[in-house]
Amino acid sequence: MKSKVLFSLAALALVGCGGPSESGRDGDDTVVLVEVDGTPVTLPMLERAMSARQIEADDHEAMRELLDELIRMQTVANAARSEGLADDPDVRAEVQLAEMQTLYRHYINQAQRAAPVTDEAIREVYDQQVERSGSTQYRIRTVRFDDQARAVQAIERLKSGDIDFEQLEGEAESAGMPVAQPGWIDRSQVPAEFAAPLAETSAGEVVERPLRNSQGWYVVRVDETRDLQVPDFEQVREGIARSLLQRRREALVDSLYDQAEITPMLPLDDAQPEADTGP
Repeated sequence: MKSKVLFSLAALALVGCGGPSESGRDGDDTVVLVEVDGTPVTLPMLERAMSARQIEADDHEAMRELLDELIRMQTVANAARSEGLADDPDVRAEVQLAEMQTLYRHYINQAQRAAPVTDEAIREVYDQQVERSGSTQYRIRTVRFDDQARAVQAIERLKSGDIDFEQLEGEAESAGMPVAQPGWIDRSQVPAEFAAPLAETSAGEVVERPLRNSQGWYVVRVDETRDLQVPDFEQVREGIARSLLQRRREALVDSLYDQAEITPMLPLDDAQPEADTGP
């Protein structure tokens, strides 16, 4: 795109007296299109802005307007620097955040280009998912408890016939414990230690052990079962690819975080809010 943009700029005399500045380049070998009070507006800046606005190199009028907009913005930025705004703590923090976010995004993109997700990796995840899912779906209802002991006790009461599930739901609701009907699930949607007893549970039965997540312990009854319709590979291919990219990104960030030397500069854990001394 660069050569096409340069050709269009030269042909349309968009810059100065018909081309780039005298040197044509700044210190890092970047083409300078125009200087505004000595500050360069470069070809990569224009290209980046064109990409963000989705402007093609043959859209000469849009290019001309965009370059003029960049020049105007640069005049304002120069005025801000001359008046000391670049040293304002809030402005400086915003600039630093923008730089950090830009470098983060480009580093992650570079890493993903260097090690793209392959069809083989996607297929492997798909096959594992199909195996984990099994051949059955289960429509369930749940009662949540705050601790394992109470959930296990509820399951024992159900097994002994002391109460039925509807009575358990009534007791739970009276005690303010959540009762829900999450709908259809398969074995891939629950932890491995719960998947096996779920597979052994028939419609109308309670799973013999509680299901645990970050919110508590769940007594689960299977209301109904049906055959699982496994989606074709192509239907889920893009979703699996996105999931793999996310996992790799998280692993890369975690790895860099673990390697970083992080030195707290303020005793944040000991910081206490100032006491309100009143008027």
